[in-house]
Amino acid sequence: MNHAIMGRGEASAAPRAGMRALALAFSLPLAAGVACAQETGAQHATWLDTITVTGTRTETSVMNNPASVSVVDQEQLERQAPRSIADLVRDVPGVEVVDASAPGMQRLRIRGESSHRVTILVDGQEITDHSDYGTPILVDPANVERIDVIRGPASVLYGAKAIGGVVNIITKRGAPKPIQLETGVSYYSGTRGWQGWAAVSGTVGDFDYRLSGSADRHHDRKVPNGIYTQTGQLDGSSYRDSDVSLHLGYAFGQNRNHYLALKAEQHILSTDSWTDPDYLQDPIRDFGIELPKRDLRKVGLYYDARDLSPIVRKIHVDAYHQTVDRLFENRVEVQPTASMNMKNRATSDDRNLNYGGTAQIDLALHPDHYTIVGAQYLMDDLDTRKNSITDLAIKVPFPPPAGSTVRTTTTSPTHTRASIQTASLFTQDEWTFARDFKLTAGLRYYHVSSSLDETTNTALANQDDGTTNRLVKSLGLTWAGLEHTTLRALYSEGYTTPTLMQLYSDTTAGSGNPTRANPGLKPETSQNYELGARYQHAGVVLDAAVFYTRAKDYITTTTCASAGTCPVGYGAKDNTYVNADRADTHGIELAAEYALPGTNFTPYVSGAWMQRELKYAAYSTRDSGTPAFSGRMGMRYDTTLYGAEVWADLFVRAATSIKQASSATASEHLPGWGTLNLAFGGTHGKDRKVQVGVQFNNLLDKEYRSAFDSLPGTGRSVEVTLRTTF
Repeated sequence: MNHAIMGRGEASAAPRAGMRALALAFSLPLAAGVACAQETGAQHATWLDTITVTGTRTETSVMNNPASVSVVDQEQLERQAPRSIADLVRDVPGVEVVDASAPGMQRLRIRGESSHRVTILVDGQEITDHSDYGTPILVDPANVERIDVIRGPASVLYGAKAIGGVVNIITKRGAPKPIQLETGVSYYSGTRGWQGWAAVSGTVGDFDYRLSGSADRHHDRKVPNGIYTQTGQLDGSSYRDSDVSLHLGYAFGQNRNHYLALKAEQHILSTDSWTDPDYLQDPIRDFGIELPKRDLRKVGLYYDARDLSPIVRKIHVDAYHQTVDRLFENRVEVQPTASMNMKNRATSDDRNLNYGGTAQIDLALHPDHYTIVGAQYLMDDLDTRKNSITDLAIKVPFPPPAGSTVRTTTTSPTHTRASIQTASLFTQDEWTFARDFKLTAGLRYYHVSSSLDETTNTALANQDDGTTNRLVKSLGLTWAGLEHTTLRALYSEGYTTPTLMQLYSDTTAGSGNPTRANPGLKPETSQNYELGARYQHAGVVLDAAVFYTRAKDYITTTTCASAGTCPVGYGAKDNTYVNADRADTHGIELAAEYALPGTNFTPYVSGAWMQRELKYAAYSTRDSGTPAFSGRMGMRYDTTLYGAEVWADLFVRAATSIKQASSATASEHLPGWGTLNLAFGGTHGKDRKVQVGVQFNNLLDKEYRSAFDSLPGTGRSVEVTLRTTF
């Protein structure tokens, strides 16, 4: 896939002009497609030709996939200097990058669904995080071979968190020669930051291997002076992390059709957190969050066998063990009256243990059918130790002496250990029932059990274990009866279980009043309907989809007095989690490009238009914090100069304004934005030995913020990356 898939970016001084330009870009490839529909010429490979297993768990091209699938391939990865995996997929239609104001902890929203409703996979194995913010993507970008993104519910194939979609990160294996060395470095002027990495890989006989390491350091980011800063520097936006990974593989069997691999990774992160000045309003005087430690360690085993018999086409088995150690600190100071001041410092020291595995068999039981059958098991264990220290100071009007201050300090340590075990069986059948027609039907049955193993919370001490069973379904149809075209339709269901934090762990983070756990929460569910069309011919490439999703039983917070569900001993003003919200989302996603005949220029466009309505217990609103329109348009140039591959890309990223309801009568607002950006680079030498990339971001140096749960965007800046292989 040669074009940069679509998304968000930085800000523009003239949002309306940016929107008009982006709307024009949406029409450009379509008009070009009409103009050249009768032309003929040599076909070239595009992103629609890419083979992916993520959309169906079988090898299927993007062109013929019933799901909304996007692939970020190796060529795209090499053309960027990403600080995170999220940067690599930010231009996929319908995908938003958020960081919950914690730099280095980027997460993804898909089709408006929050990050904890998106499943993150590394080599097909799930990464879990039981915070309310969702799973951050903490994988070394230099160690990634490709990234597959499913937009929309995929719980039939990928487990009980995939209401919004799935991101599958496939890491690199060994190089084709016995020893290959890779090194690279990137510089980011917007953070005065750097990233460096190195790897050694190769194949010796039937063995292949790869050992890689990376480290980066970013200081407070530079942003334009405005409402967020008057110094040009965003305080609390620095972070650092490091990553070490290992791959060992062995091919065996008479036809070398069996493959066994071990992968291990350690990722260490420390990050500050930025505080939105708008949050510091009466009665809040101070607020801050820090994440001084987030350490991930993971070991995975994989076995794959192919072409075992005319019936048994493939077998896949994997298992993994992962731990995440996390230290979270939150401080808040409130002054409800002139004579009262309260400071609270809350800490959470957590260990999240995950292990599990998947087994899948691919069967060709009939010439017209390709069937997969599988089982999956996942165990999540959370051990959390929290402490809340509250200092209360009250000025008293009476002696002795008059006006003196009475101070009290309260310490509330707690300990909770809980677990969720998810066992499921799944099957899918691809049926070619007529010429050019293929029907893909899938089922997954879930059995989910949760238990509270230890707690200091007396209100939950005798809590019974919870059990949930659920059958989810999907049905997709593709038709390739028109030349160069595939039409598709899909129905899919989503299913997301409550997190262990929501079920069993109280918290005071981010609020003066505690938020209480609710063991009675139900899973969230959704139903998704979509239609799509893909076309490629004579330089025109088009991938479009229209979708509608209805979700229910969303988990939100409300006061115990309103919910009526808090255990005895909780205060009426305490918050708790409840299943109350619903959401209806519909939209259009588009990716298109046109290789201009007789030139090296390719205009392209990608983006999404969405409307999302949230339905709360007492009211409904379309102020959901999701932009109505977001996307990217640009002109790409590719050529060969003096034996080197050279490319350039001038593009705009933009989004409309967003509103987010804070109550039935009030909403917060962020203006629309659009940024102008320029990237260029090239490769030289045999096998692309040397690669250089330069990107100028936010050339007009405009202030912007893409989401309420994101940091303000970096101002005018440059990113430079250099890669070498020898």
